[in-house]
Amino acid sequence: MCGGAVLNFDTSPATIICGDIEKNSGRFTVMLSDDTGQIMLYGYKTSNGNESLTDFVIKNKENQTLVSFPCVEVKNVIGCKLTGGGYYIAAVLRPYMSGELHVYKFNKNGQLEDEFVYNDGYYTFFLDFINLDDEYVSLVSYKIGQTETYRLTSYGCTLWATTEVILDNFSMFDDVFYDIEHTLDGSTIIASGWGNAYVFNFNKHNGEISVVGKFDSNNFRTMSFSKIDKYFLVVDGCQLKGYLYDNAFDFNLDNPDIIYDLPCENEIVCNHCWDMAVGVDGKLYICKYSSDWILVIDGIEEGLITEEIIKSDCMIMSNFPRIPRMADYHPSCRASAAFDNAIACNGQPLNILTSGDAPFEIFYTIDGEERSIKTSEPSYQLPNIAGKYQITKIIDASCESVPAVNNAAEILPKMKTLIIVEED
Repeated sequence: MCGGAVLNFDTSPATIICGDIEKNSGRFTVMLSDDTGQIMLYGYKTSNGNESLTDFVIKNKENQTLVSFPCVEVKNVIGCKLTGGGYYIAAVLRPYMSGELHVYKFNKNGQLEDEFVYNDGYYTFFLDFINLDDEYVSLVSYKIGQTETYRLTSYGCTLWATTEVILDNFSMFDDVFYDIEHTLDGSTIIASGWGNAYVFNFNKHNGEISVVGKFDSNNFRTMSFSKIDKYFLVVDGCQLKGYLYDNAFDFNLDNPDIIYDLPCENEIVCNHCWDMAVGVDGKLYICKYSSDWILVIDGIEEGLITEEIIKSDCMIMSNFPRIPRMADYHPSCRASAAFDNAIACNGQPLNILTSGDAPFEIFYTIDGEERSIKTSEPSYQLPNIAGKYQITKIIDASCESVPAVNNAAEILPKMKTLIIVEED
């Protein structure tokens, strides 16, 4: 999200964290993090306040510039992480009147390793990453007259397949508002341009793309698939509408299966003013571009919809970066518990120090006897009972873990009072 704010999915719903990276504005922002959630790379277009030539830059977590390319406009930019480590950022940049595809490869430490530039045509905003297996992802693109797919591996970027096709309103200039989504398995891609949307079939065996449908409608400016693709979702005015999804993508836009009212300040229809995406926790996140809040909706596929609102003053403009969807996600567990002392004399306090997302349930043993406590505090003082203590598990609001550091302690028995006996 613009302004350096990020969503932390170690909690559910996610927590908004105000970033300390350089603030920037503009729609075409990309950001990638490592497995712990620490920002590794981020890119955006610099601005000098007018329409003159400025740069697209990619920086690392130390705010050092790794890439700087002069361009009039950034048509689209997306990022992904390889399962085996390493990152890719792909961008369509417009130096003067052309549209070039730039693909940047980084190692697992966020260091730039290679750059691939394709400038033999006019590339447009249509870019998408699709996970294929544990070794590589596919980059899908469109330049005027044909679609192209690339294989991205730890070795580099290679062209995989091309298909000749003309897409109306998918030119260099017809992209003021657009959206691109795909199913969880990547077999169906839908991309919306100005006034219409195309449905594509992606063949994961040979990389070929075929057009299987077209909608002449502005209803696809903000769209998403639900958690396991049961519904195809769009924002229409101030309503979330859901359509039961099937591979034929054959449904009536005037007859949605789900209608859910969204918070609106006025009745002006502005489908492109919203953005939404399914988080890695399976919940649907919806925001307005100029808002400081995000609506989090759960239970769509179960028919038991609940909503929460998360907000932050550091959100100056909101949009969600496009990342390859994941079938399974396991957040890093931050729950931990540790003793503040290894040995305590009888009468001295022995505390368990906690961290993570409160409340906590801590399981431990005294001389092998199992016990547990519940607390929301960062420190809990144990009863003064002599014995050998072992922390076996901690559960917080998000996960559970087995502590391995400072997880054993002992409270010594009460010392007997010495009696001095005088001898005759």
